[in-house]
Amino acid sequence: MRSTRRKAARLNILLGILMLGFGVLLARLAWVCLVNGHSLALRAVEQRSVDATVSLSRGLIFDRNMEPLAGGASTSLGAALSGEDLAHAVAIFPQSISGSSESLERLEAIVPGAQAGPPRIVRLPARHSDAIAQIAEGLRGVVPIAIPRRWPGLAAHVIGYLTGSQVGADGIEATFERILGGSQRGREVVRIMCDPNGRDIPGLGARLAMSGQSRGWVRLSIDSRVQAAAEHAFDRRAPGLAGAVVVMDPWTGQVIAMASRPSYDQNDVSKALSRSDAPLLNRALHPYYPGSVFKVVVAAAALAEGAMTPESVYHDSGTIQAGGHLFKCHAQERGGHGDITFADAVAHSCNTAFVYTALSIGPTPILNTARALGIGSYDLTASLRLPNASTGQTPPRQQGMAPAELANFALGQSVVEMTALEASVMMCTVANGGILRQPTLVMETFDLASGVTVEMRGDSVGTRVLDSDVALQLRSMLWGVVSYGTAEAALGGRNAAGKTGTAQTGRIDGAGQPIYNAWFVGFAPADRPRIVITVLVEGAESGADLAAPIFGDICDEALGLIH
Repeated sequence: MRSTRRKAARLNILLGILMLGFGVLLARLAWVCLVNGHSLALRAVEQRSVDATVSLSRGLIFDRNMEPLAGGASTSLGAALSGEDLAHAVAIFPQSISGSSESLERLEAIVPGAQAGPPRIVRLPARHSDAIAQIAEGLRGVVPIAIPRRWPGLAAHVIGYLTGSQVGADGIEATFERILGGSQRGREVVRIMCDPNGRDIPGLGARLAMSGQSRGWVRLSIDSRVQAAAEHAFDRRAPGLAGAVVVMDPWTGQVIAMASRPSYDQNDVSKALSRSDAPLLNRALHPYYPGSVFKVVVAAAALAEGAMTPESVYHDSGTIQAGGHLFKCHAQERGGHGDITFADAVAHSCNTAFVYTALSIGPTPILNTARALGIGSYDLTASLRLPNASTGQTPPRQQGMAPAELANFALGQSVVEMTALEASVMMCTVANGGILRQPTLVMETFDLASGVTVEMRGDSVGTRVLDSDVALQLRSMLWGVVSYGTAEAALGGRNAAGKTGTAQTGRIDGAGQPIYNAWFVGFAPADRPRIVITVLVEGAESGADLAAPIFGDICDEALGLIH
């Protein structure tokens, strides 16, 4: 009986040990399948596959309508390698290369050393694409691919570019490197399945895969359709000239388009570095003498001070003295404008009237108004979140200003500079009734690492810097510029308002003639503004001759796109 009990006890112990072992094995199996299953599956794939890295994965940059401005298109295998937006390349897997001797010789002629080294992607001139496609039909281990360009070319100076190691070097690419790139980078690869010797397994072919995590994204306020319209209008009207265009919503401060010329190919920045015309410079954020565009500031200050009304009359003889210096109006040759109202002085851009106005009110009200409207504001420029951005400048408040210097100040020369962005913000303030809003470029970001989407609302409230009556008077006076003033020939008949500007640069051309920069800053429709557009053209004759027509072209197209 005792023997039977001992045997039963041993069996129970053995059964317990077996059940414990089975439980441990079951727990381990659950751990492997449910917890480590994904990573182990990836390792298994890696052990039976060979990858050639196409590129490090990078997040997308979208316009306001979620249309890609950077990224978005996918690499394709064995596709017809054609089109300007595609880079021609071939994936080489040296251990798997085999086939006819003729095909091998042709491959070596195009890709020397193809049968040695690690798996890799080799980019090719377009002229070799058809030959590589034919060679691949007779060889294993050779895969033609079409790599889309990351950037389609729009808004190059806003989007920016990458360094050789695929890190953001300028623009949004640099500002949001952590979201778009980051340290834990995924890779897009061409993958072939292989045997233990690293040779591809016939019949399984090649495929595209993503190794690691993809990235987050950034959504901008840019409208790609308006951006294209702005760039095309500038290129059509001012081919080969430098300059900038900024389009904004006056009620939200959102930047709808920002273009700079000359531009550059973000896919081949090395070419831009060797050029002498500074194509990498974002001229929309570079300071220039504003010329007569600054008369908007002087007019605002004079109206706010009560020194002038739109009906105030000034007699223009064609010249005016200031501190022993003679300042001329463009109407000097015909004896000046004669008796002219302040509203007409704005419309016809009468220099002597504005020198007189500045001498009457002094520099302080003009300085205060200029700074209130955002000229020289680092906070205003920083709100765009673009690196390497500059601001305009105004003279220090405590600095005394001689009469001749004050006259130049009133005419937007010598002592004041403005960027195209600042000119747009100034005109937005006039158009919306006197509220200054910080400009907004980034609307939304998504960080994949944290899973957090951040909406950037911008300056929805704004700051009142002009009395509403002053802004309304300015709007009416600027309508006169288009309806019967300096922009009538270029824009007459349009429901728009704005200010022309022709600014001296202090430089001369090869013939000894002075070089000017042309401006037009305006809004449309004049009665219910929906967009503000600033156009700057370097080396043009006048704002009325070139900048205003570009404004008109953009207006015609943009108003039909913005709702």
